[in-house]
Amino acid sequence: MASIDPSLLSNPKEQKWVDETSKILNHQLKTDIEIPSVTVFQVPETMTTKKPETYEPQQIGLGPIHHFQPRTYKKMEQKKLDVMRKVLKDNDIKDHELTILNNVEKVVPIIRSCYDMFLEHDDEHLTWVFAIDGLFLLNIFHNYNQPRLPEVGLKERMIAQDVLMVENQIPFMVLKEIYEALHSSSGGSSSPSNNFSPSIFRIFCTFHSPFKLCSERRVPSSVDHLLHYMYYSLVNNFYAEKIECSLEVYLSYTNDCFEVLKKIPKDEIVKAYKKIISILETFTQTKLIIPSASNLHAAGFKFHNLEEHKGILHTHVKEKEVYLPVVTLNKDSDVILRNLVAYESLTSNSNRFPLAEFMVLMCALVVNVNDVKSLENVIKGDLPADEVVKLFTGMSGFIPAMKTTEKLYFQKTIDDINRVYNSRRRMKPYLFLKKLALWLLVGLKAIGGFVESSWKIVAFILSLVSVLTLSAQAYCEVFGCGKTKR
Repeated sequence: MASIDPSLLSNPKEQKWVDETSKILNHQLKTDIEIPSVTVFQVPETMTTKKPETYEPQQIGLGPIHHFQPRTYKKMEQKKLDVMRKVLKDNDIKDHELTILNNVEKVVPIIRSCYDMFLEHDDEHLTWVFAIDGLFLLNIFHNYNQPRLPEVGLKERMIAQDVLMVENQIPFMVLKEIYEALHSSSGGSSSPSNNFSPSIFRIFCTFHSPFKLCSERRVPSSVDHLLHYMYYSLVNNFYAEKIECSLEVYLSYTNDCFEVLKKIPKDEIVKAYKKIISILETFTQTKLIIPSASNLHAAGFKFHNLEEHKGILHTHVKEKEVYLPVVTLNKDSDVILRNLVAYESLTSNSNRFPLAEFMVLMCALVVNVNDVKSLENVIKGDLPADEVVKLFTGMSGFIPAMKTTEKLYFQKTIDDINRVYNSRRRMKPYLFLKKLALWLLVGLKAIGGFVESSWKIVAFILSLVSVLTLSAQAYCEVFGCGKTKR
């Protein structure tokens, strides 16, 4: 690398940057290994602003992004060193620098390329970070992989939700190098690294995944990290903003509308005109994805759980029978689900967003505790019903937009449910009222330029709209707008 004239550098910090960058590049040039793809991401602010604590570790920071986060560093650094000392002692490692650190250091130049940002720390610094955090992670998985299954309480779930965060991932190759260093002195004809596989994540993910995992034979022999393993296992498990009822949104404006219409002077009619336009736009444009689970249950729908070997891609509908995978929700599930969805959006290079689509479906189904009761065959776990509602309603506005040129996978399920639900006799008048509202909206906009001069005509039309509102309200009071059985 060509040297830079020190006189061109204005201060020591710039010289330090040049020295460190030169050292990093020279180390990477000496590493004769293909550059890996980016696998560890920073979550964009568009996702983190509403609930940042679900993406920033609260108990333990792992890797170069969060290792030195003040709160978690003070809380966990000594515990990490205690774990490191115990693991080294248990494996009879006399010189950790010649074993663990040497093995990690040789892959640091490659690991840098796994991150979607420039890691400013030098190689030695990163080697220590990955060695300490990698040993800590391996110890966690070791404790889960004992003959006697561990007891998973609140403490374990708090650690698990941090370990499964997008920004807290440790590349699999780091864990493999550490494992090889720990077991290199054990002897045997095969290399220790040949015995190290993603299956080490299996039991941990079984305890903490909100969904059933695919069979082990379907999991690839190499994964990027723990979160990648969980995501792949739940999506590939297959065999061989809170949404309110649109009519309720419309009716919520009824009293305001009548209050405005009581005042008949010209200037008030102009205001009423603008108000009615807003009401009709809300009523005609607000669209339910599907009715909530309790509304569907009241209309005769039944919800069934799928078999263990059938995951989210097996979701389907047969007339009024809805088949969904079991969703197990515990204290750590909100954070884990959000990070799984974020990971999917950051890594998907296709038109497939199966987990995000499924979560959109569930967010539409669950808007109150009655919906949770209607889904008792599907929603399991220790999370109370009101917390389940908070989880789904909280996620409804968070799920990132799915930019796809293809029809969404779950659109057929949604269309099938709506087709059966809307085919009932009592839904037809409601759908007619919605079409009528659309016609009125078009008519009102057509005369928008004449509101000032023809305000009496506009007042008459507004009266018709009021009658429509009253009719809709009376209809819902008698027939329930789809909330009663056919």
